[in-house]
Amino acid sequence: MAKYALLIGVSEYEPGLNPLPGAAKDVEAMQRVLQQPEIGGFVAEDIVVLKNQQRQEAEEAIFNFFANKKKEDLLLLYFSGHGIIDDISQFYFSTRSTRKHEGKLISPTAVAASFVHQQMQNSRSRRQVVILDCCFSAAFTKGLNAKDAGNINVSNQLGGEGRAILTASNSTQYAFEHEGFELSLYTHFLIEGIEKGIADQDNDGWISVEELHDFVHRKVTETSPAMTPEFYPVKEGYKILLAKSPKEDPKLKYRKEVELRAYQGKFTIPARRMLNALALQFGLNAQEAQAIEAEVLQPYREYQRKLEEYEQTLVETLEQENQLSLRSVNDLKDYQQFLGLRDEDIKEIHERLLPQTTSVIINQQQLEEDNLSSEKGINYTKLRNLLKAGKWEEANDETWLLMLQAVDRQKGDWIRSEEFLNFPCKDLCTINTLWVKYSNGKFGFSIQKEIYLSVGGKADGKYNEEAWIKLAEKVGWMINNHFGKENVILDKYLGVNVIFDTSAPRGHLPFNDLQEFCLSLFSRVETCKV
Repeated sequence: MAKYALLIGVSEYEPGLNPLPGAAKDVEAMQRVLQQPEIGGFVAEDIVVLKNQQRQEAEEAIFNFFANKKKEDLLLLYFSGHGIIDDISQFYFSTRSTRKHEGKLISPTAVAASFVHQQMQNSRSRRQVVILDCCFSAAFTKGLNAKDAGNINVSNQLGGEGRAILTASNSTQYAFEHEGFELSLYTHFLIEGIEKGIADQDNDGWISVEELHDFVHRKVTETSPAMTPEFYPVKEGYKILLAKSPKEDPKLKYRKEVELRAYQGKFTIPARRMLNALALQFGLNAQEAQAIEAEVLQPYREYQRKLEEYEQTLVETLEQENQLSLRSVNDLKDYQQFLGLRDEDIKEIHERLLPQTTSVIINQQQLEEDNLSSEKGINYTKLRNLLKAGKWEEANDETWLLMLQAVDRQKGDWIRSEEFLNFPCKDLCTINTLWVKYSNGKFGFSIQKEIYLSVGGKADGKYNEEAWIKLAEKVGWMINNHFGKENVILDKYLGVNVIFDTSAPRGHLPFNDLQEFCLSLFSRVETCKV
């Protein structure tokens, strides 16, 4: 039984990709905490560090890292750098030589996620942790299947078997550098959670990957609400133990009390007096206690700094322009995203400072923007454009291609019932919202589900022939009240035309001739609250 780590940081890039000076510092910080015997417990020679490597060097290191390992070994792969999505929504790790041509990735210059997936699948190790501090990192999970863990004894030293993938964000606006942070925001809190022991939520002296994710997610979203770290455990991967924590350390005890008592960047008078007493009880001097409090309050103070910076920018813009121009409105929106602030974060500022007419312009712009988010790194721009243009047939075909991608299947394949029941909620919501919006509430999965429930169906994934026939009749999927083999269900591939325009009955589109699709998908629509 051993623990191995491969830490990759890419800070230098060819023209076309911005340099990320913090990436090299990120891997150095990870190396430092992992090899500390009382924290990470990784042997120094079992930690491989790559900085600004070429593609072949990276692929060889990844191959060697996963090869020739034992079932009981723990493998930790960490990456800090640019994550890149190609034209077909495939994820790539950047390297020193990664280049783009006319905005498109030259794929042989980067490491494909599929290559890493294959090495993970081939490895004998049944404890694998992947931590990705990069844009689009959630897209890495696309195409990665669960692997049989086999029959081995689970060591209490390492926790559960399986995989765990922790990702910084799936956002295109993810910013590495934040004022007051030497490391990238995500890695800063990874290091803090491990090194300070604060991620040990159950006080058992160990930090599991799930505990680490929970801590980092909370801290990152406090600092930059628009950035949402993700966690993808497979089997019992969430139980894997990454590091020890000094549970009896007085500084850790005090830090947990501070975390508990802090509210909106400050403490109530009773909490303040209690903390003063606890600091004395734990043997901490005033300087030590203040340093701990400053670290705990840093995320909230950074968030407040961003709000103040946005407000000051808006004030200065209004002083220059009596009525905000559309150009300034657009620039303000971009600046808001750069700061990692959501619309709800700046709502009060707008209501207080903006003239009503400008607020209407901004609100209208926000309404016009489409949320094209995806758990799988899928690009929904084409679908949005087809629907916006009223190209219903092409949009219908594109919908099923994208849904195949979301469950890691190829064109010409079909989606199984269990895959519909576990369809990514964010992707389902994006697809449905686009259909509903651009059809003015006429088409969409949620519309079809609503009709199905109205005729006596239940969103439980079970077949109800009577309700299914009534649905098909209402949305125009049947001819002459017939159903099944001897009866006609609309199918353009069988020569019966589906109506691809807004004269079709409500709920007619999107169309697929598999009844399993509707029954299972309606259940998922209900579960995901689409």
